Amino acid sequence: MTMVEVCVSMVVLLVAIGGTLSTISGHLVLGESARETALAYLEAQRLVERLKAEDFRTLFARYNASAADDPAGTPSPGANFDVAGLAPSPTDQDGRVGRISFPVRDDEPAKLREDLEFNGRTLDLNADGNSDPDDHSNDFVVLPIRVRIAWRGRSGSRFIEIQTILASP
Repeated sequence: MTMVEVCVSMVVLLVAIGGTLSTISGHLVLGESARETALAYLEAQRLVERLKAEDFRTLFARYNASAADDPAGTPSPGANFDVAGLAPSPTDQDGRVGRISFPVRDDEPAKLREDLEFNGRTLDLNADGNSDPDDHSNDFVVLPIRVRIAWRGRSGSRFIEIQTILASP
């Protein structure tokens, strides 16, 4: 073999090895991204199941963003939570990856409203056939809940969201 043939063979071999390493690296990133997403979904589903097991009458007060309406005598978890294995997004203000939200105005986190859209629908939380701007935190019979987990992963900022509606037993 001549020196030119050896050089060409080496270049072809290096390109093949580079392509293989690039593919392996891409699969590792995708695998980690899939693991993070599965972890987030699993935790969101666990949280929804925990919420279903809570006392329906105090559920909103215990998990909303306001501490002012927390029931006396029991510690309330609030709206924000951590997920082991997930790091918060750089834009996250409280440093926690998870957030539970209800149909409330940002300036009134202790008031459950039915005149706001939730998941593209106007709500009737107390089943009176009327959507109004009144506070329904004491007379709701259905409770829309959104669980959002946003994190900074290996492939960048990611999020998942689960929405459900719980009904009074």
